[in-house]
Amino acid sequence: MASLDEELTCSVCRDSFSQHHPPPCGHSLCPDCIREAWSSKGDGEVRFTCLQCQEENSGVLCDSCPSETQNGQPALAIKTCLKCEVSLCAEHLQPHLERPAFSTHLLVEPLRDLSLRRCPTHTEMFRYYCTDERVYVCGDCLLEGGHAQHKVKALRQVEDDLKVILHTLLRKAEEKLKDGERILKEHENIDSVMADSLENDDTQVERLGSDLQVQGMKLVVALKEITRKERQQVIERVRQDCSKVRDDVSQTLSIQHYLASLLTETDPFLLIWFFQTDETKLLADLNSPVFIPDAVRLDRKNILEDIESKYREFITSTLRCLSELKRELLTSPLTLDTNTAHPLLSITDDLRSVTRVKNRLPRAAHPQRFDHWPQILTVQTFSSGTHYWELEAEGFWDIGVCYRSIGRKGKDSNAFGNNKVSWSLTQQHDRKLAAWHNRRKTRLNYRMTHNRVAVAVDFSSGTITFSEVGLSSNLTHIHTFSTAFTQPVCLGFGLYKAELNSHISILKV
Repeated sequence: MASLDEELTCSVCRDSFSQHHPPPCGHSLCPDCIREAWSSKGDGEVRFTCLQCQEENSGVLCDSCPSETQNGQPALAIKTCLKCEVSLCAEHLQPHLERPAFSTHLLVEPLRDLSLRRCPTHTEMFRYYCTDERVYVCGDCLLEGGHAQHKVKALRQVEDDLKVILHTLLRKAEEKLKDGERILKEHENIDSVMADSLENDDTQVERLGSDLQVQGMKLVVALKEITRKERQQVIERVRQDCSKVRDDVSQTLSIQHYLASLLTETDPFLLIWFFQTDETKLLADLNSPVFIPDAVRLDRKNILEDIESKYREFITSTLRCLSELKRELLTSPLTLDTNTAHPLLSITDDLRSVTRVKNRLPRAAHPQRFDHWPQILTVQTFSSGTHYWELEAEGFWDIGVCYRSIGRKGKDSNAFGNNKVSWSLTQQHDRKLAAWHNRRKTRLNYRMTHNRVAVAVDFSSGTITFSEVGLSSNLTHIHTFSTAFTQPVCLGFGLYKAELNSHISILKV
């Protein structure tokens, strides 16, 4: 047990690890120290140097130099030839580098003890690798037939195979690094964006304070305190998210450097040992997705509930001011996603209006594009908070709230409301309204007198509320869905009958 514990204890940092795959020098190193052992030399070359060997050995002497020289000792070897089984200094290495007869000889970093590269049974140099048993074998091992039914390859072939895998992993590391950098860039500026948004909120609150005079000033003080706390919470969350993304990027960058270093290794023994030692952890690190922060949204629900609870006795004009403020604060940015747009939908340059057209528009194929139903989704998704939007809708239309996982290809179950992942309000060609979810149609007696529709989504309570916006901005309830959201949601629009001038615009409240 003591010997096993020693084998599973890193000889450099003394940390314990679960699997023992010693390097060719025989020392026990943990995966972290293995990666650290890849260091850049003075000549710019990157290669593995065992940290323990570096401490214990002062160098390997050339086997071809005389035992006594003018300087008192042979020159230090710079390579070991595994074919000739000798270590060579720069002068005696030249024939190996220049003459064709030595072109097939395998040169590695100087080795002090060649016995580690020999078969302990036959004392012959290892020249093959059994992938079934994951062990090195010599020619005599093969002749004895112990690996007759196994997959055995020459070391160079194993090296080539592993480098193909490493190239794939390196590309994966580069892609993950790009994803991390993109996500980090998107979230690094969130502080200023949130500050600008909250500055606009303060302006709206000040206007309300002027309208309500003394009572309004109390409201302003209370609201500023709430928004200040919320700002701090949002900024702290964003900073934490950015820190997590930076950690992912840093880890991926380290793996990228590590993989690039492995690809420069010319010693198949080291390469195979590195790979089998770090394979599980390396794959786990690369397969773990880059941390993607949840969308940061300002939730005004608690603020507004506090305001309303304190001023329920306000006169009708006060309640009207609060209602307008509520819509302004809960309105979230919304733009159309051109990648999802069906070819029969025309989108304005500002990505806020969409119209049904008679002839298909030239659009490149895209995996997210609807190809049967004339539908489109918004770019933004929402996974928390309360949100409100106002739309101008004419003709034969669908206004839906759905998960991004809604099907895009084909007819079956991909229309808004005809599946479990979407909820929609439809105005038909005869202006009759219906609510749809999971293929179930609910006919509504209400008929709109204007073309302005309000959509409110409360993610935590699982409600979707459709209302009509009147001339004085008063809301008339049309229908409410109640559910339990399991994924982020977005808005989607469907438009039918081009002859009815069917179109939908996202309005600024």
